Amino acid sequence: MNASPTPLRIWVDGTEQRLRQAGRFTIGRTPDNDIPIVHPMVSRHHLAIEWSGDAWRMVDVGSTNGFYADGVRLTGMMLSGNHRIRVGDNVAGPLVDIAVMQPASGGHAGPAQYRSAPIPHRGAQPPPRANPSPMRSAPPGFSGASAAPHLQALHQNVSAVYQISPDGHISPQAGSGRREAIDIGASARMSIGRTPDNDIVVSDVLASRRHAQLTATPQGLVIEDLRSVNGTYVDGRRISRQLLTEGSVVTIGNSDFVVQGGTIVRGQSQAAVADGLHVQAIGLNIDGKQLLHEVEFAAGPGSLTAVIGPSGAGKSTVSKIVAGGANPSTGTVTFEGRSVHAEYEALRTRIGMVPQDDVLHRRLTLRQALRYAAELRLPPDMSTADRDNVIHGVLAELQLIEHLDTRVDKLSGGQRKRASVAMELLTGPSLLILDEPTSGLDPALDRQVMSTLRRLADAGRVVIVVTHSLTYLSMCDQVLLLAPGGKTAYCGSPGAVGPAMGTEDWAEIFAYVAEQPDAAHERYRARNRRPPARPPSRRAGSPIRPPQTSVTRQTSTVSRRQVRLILADTGYLVFLALLPIVLGLLSLVIPGTAGFDVNSSTSLGETVQILVVLVVGASFMGAALTVRDLVGERAIFVRERAVGLRPGAYLLAKVVVFFVVSVLQCAVMVAITYAGKGTPGSGLFTAGALELFVAIAFLGCVSTLIGLAISAAVRSSEQTMPPLVVVVMVQLVFCGGLFPLAGRVGLEQLSWIFPARWGYAAAANAVDLRAVSPSSPSTQKETIWDQTVANAALAYGAMTVIALILAWFTYRRLVLKKKSLS
Repeated sequence: MNASPTPLRIWVDGTEQRLRQAGRFTIGRTPDNDIPIVHPMVSRHHLAIEWSGDAWRMVDVGSTNGFYADGVRLTGMMLSGNHRIRVGDNVAGPLVDIAVMQPASGGHAGPAQYRSAPIPHRGAQPPPRANPSPMRSAPPGFSGASAAPHLQALHQNVSAVYQISPDGHISPQAGSGRREAIDIGASARMSIGRTPDNDIVVSDVLASRRHAQLTATPQGLVIEDLRSVNGTYVDGRRISRQLLTEGSVVTIGNSDFVVQGGTIVRGQSQAAVADGLHVQAIGLNIDGKQLLHEVEFAAGPGSLTAVIGPSGAGKSTVSKIVAGGANPSTGTVTFEGRSVHAEYEALRTRIGMVPQDDVLHRRLTLRQALRYAAELRLPPDMSTADRDNVIHGVLAELQLIEHLDTRVDKLSGGQRKRASVAMELLTGPSLLILDEPTSGLDPALDRQVMSTLRRLADAGRVVIVVTHSLTYLSMCDQVLLLAPGGKTAYCGSPGAVGPAMGTEDWAEIFAYVAEQPDAAHERYRARNRRPPARPPSRRAGSPIRPPQTSVTRQTSTVSRRQVRLILADTGYLVFLALLPIVLGLLSLVIPGTAGFDVNSSTSLGETVQILVVLVVGASFMGAALTVRDLVGERAIFVRERAVGLRPGAYLLAKVVVFFVVSVLQCAVMVAITYAGKGTPGSGLFTAGALELFVAIAFLGCVSTLIGLAISAAVRSSEQTMPPLVVVVMVQLVFCGGLFPLAGRVGLEQLSWIFPARWGYAAAANAVDLRAVSPSSPSTQKETIWDQTVANAALAYGAMTVIALILAWFTYRRLVLKKKSLS
């Protein structure tokens, strides 16, 4: 006869559940599990705990990332005593603590006669208290009774509570099933972070290894940020050190802690989490034009909401406001009980926004694109293996694992859109917003994307999708129909649209809404009374600060990505290699045999013309190298900037890589010229050949900044060619080698603003042009070509000033260029 099951206590993310009856209980990411763990490294169905007749055992049920105990990946284990496992990854996976309760005395133990074995601690962390509170709210359409009837009355869920007394002891709050005091010295401190050696472990990819420190003082609890990357927030404001008051909400990554009665409680209340998203009568007016009018809807965890409507109805505007990218004129947006706009800095990592444009570099493989994205979004103290595990977990959820090494441009439209979603899921957002994800997709891919969004919602997220497609609205829990002018015409279940609108034909509904937006809105208001609009909650405190990843690290990441992009584009790489060869050969076409020696009557002006080819060639190569770069990846940059990429680091990385490429191109061009025309004689400081190369390379680098400035200023790649042609022609005319500029009032002064003018002067200085080609008309008048230290300093100084101005202009465009309302 099988023995009665020994009660089992399980802690997940600081909450407790108890298993008292025989059966099979599942752990996984989706809500249909008995113990859900919403984490990208956790599979939909990951583990099972079952009573084997005389003992509990845990088995892997075919998960992608497995589970670990004592650093070893296992497929199954018998449970006795205490166990600590990590699900999905040995370092960054969520922790699960398990304690097999033991009879209080010998013999058979009744229901109340068990005592718990000592619980394994996370450093000095105490076990959770035994006050029951729900672990999480069930998403709409999911009933705990229907999903796991055998678990009713078997689970006891608690919030983890940590109490630090000023005398240096840590203990559970009074009323706990177990009391434990740990002496940590005269000054009570608890470390908070991602790794298990912290006193309070936050299983969150956005938490640093050592994130914050909690200290008990006579005045109360004090929280101090330990220079974490993503910051520590109190009531939505980023802090360095702050005294906590009753009810304060401390946010670390995507995890909340609430101060209650001198304790700190992990997690928001059940009501706050179940509250989900609430959009309350938001309106938007810009320059007297009404874009939105009292739009409101609510979406709970596990729900999928479609925002539809004719063109000009404000669908994308709603998504930007809900995502926190724009402030409403009236109304409020709350998520999990907190104002999105007043506490945006603390909530931004919980909100994933997938724009209409793909936000991946198409020339990279999916693995490469996500690795670089993870470096920019996740804490720098995460190892490469940890980041790869996060990536694998996200791709497993999106069913893209088999495409890990496929180039993004080889993916189908639906797969690319899922890949864009994967970028956002790296940080584990609980609110996901997508703008036109099915735009341009055929019906099959449309269904594929909507099915993916349905699965993402079923995993416990709030998912909002702006769409023109009406084919698969039945997959959604609710539909928000907007009329022109941003007025609500319908909000409710897709299946209830018929009684509300008088027809189920969406074509007729759209025609009616487009033709009579006011009537449609009044009809909706008559069916749905609403409270008066509340004033909007503005972003509180100082301007939003990005995560504090170092500029050096971000520059390194973007630089390596840029090199990878260049190498991945074979056609572009061949163009970069051939261009300096062609330009170098052009210099050999110039008639004459003197080269850089003193020009005779038979080779009059030969050196002057060689320098014109080199100077204009460097100007063209530099500008052509970069002119399409920034505008071509603007959508990617805008999204990366929103999640913490600094414009300065982004620009610096581009400059470093393109400077190196430009120098290499100039070296090839100059080397070919030297091979056919010989080398200059002595320069001002060293060999003339070296000084001429430096002058041409310096000009090439400055010209890359011209290309970047053009790219930052235009709106599309198609607009880059006209400015590029104009710039090259102007550089040719004003370099000074075609005809004399000295002494021509107006033209001479105008030439000073062009780097080719000063690049030519530096090159002339390097070869001592006035001595080499004394009979040329230009050399007789251009005194800045004299080989003197003053002229060299003037030429390089002027190019440096122009470069700084171009860099500043480009940086300002990157900072000010916004794809959203503000």
